[in-house]
Amino acid sequence: MKSFVKDVFFILARVFPYSMKGRASILMYHSISEEEDFFCVRSDTFRKQMQRLKRDREVITMQDLLVRMNKRTMKGTEVVVTFDDGYKDNYTCAFPVLKELRIPATIFITTGLIGKKDKKGKDMLSEDEIREMHESGLIDIEPHSVSHPKLTKLQKVDAEKEVQDSKRYLEELLGKTCEFFAYPSGNYNEESVSILRKLHFRAGLTVVEGTMDLSADHFRLCRNSIDRTTSPAQFVGKISRAIDLYCKMKSL
Repeated sequence: MKSFVKDVFFILARVFPYSMKGRASILMYHSISEEEDFFCVRSDTFRKQMQRLKRDREVITMQDLLVRMNKRTMKGTEVVVTFDDGYKDNYTCAFPVLKELRIPATIFITTGLIGKKDKKGKDMLSEDEIREMHESGLIDIEPHSVSHPKLTKLQKVDAEKEVQDSKRYLEELLGKTCEFFAYPSGNYNEESVSILRKLHFRAGLTVVEGTMDLSADHFRLCRNSIDRTTSPAQFVGKISRAIDLYCKMKSL
């Protein structure tokens, strides 16, 4: 019933003249698989969602998003696709779809888990898979810390080491400069932001839902989570201003 009510809300919210001009949506995925975990999106559902984006929106990179924000040229059709943690199925299930549809994406990697399994026994990306996706020119690989801690629970020196070591690892592996960071579990504070600025990142991504306007803080960018429970109506709502209205209603 709760999902049905959300569906109705998102459908009705899109009826109102709530312009996306000058705004963009960043989507956050984790795993693309047939598993029943909450954060897993079925492969057929993922394909349909990407086909919808290809048809109705302009999917751009994080680099392009910041350029448009800085130049104040966002049209309101922009969507950025991101993945957190670095699951192997990002390579086996998501990457083929992204290549076929020529959709760019950013994958934020927990570097301490590369080539290993997570706590639930899920396989993580290997170095070779990360290199292949990077070399495709379609996938931007960026850091997500070494061990996925809550940064605000760490001493500043330890939090900085988590960020810096993951950044350095990927830069050495891929021969590139890493410019974007996704806060593990969306957990951050002013100290976390200062660390990113010190290490010359251009932006930090949260898990706070909503769309972003041109004045959005680059180190507190919103993202809209897509998970197993996200219906087609909710998906469309999360790439429109309907998500802003939904967040506002939840906060009342």
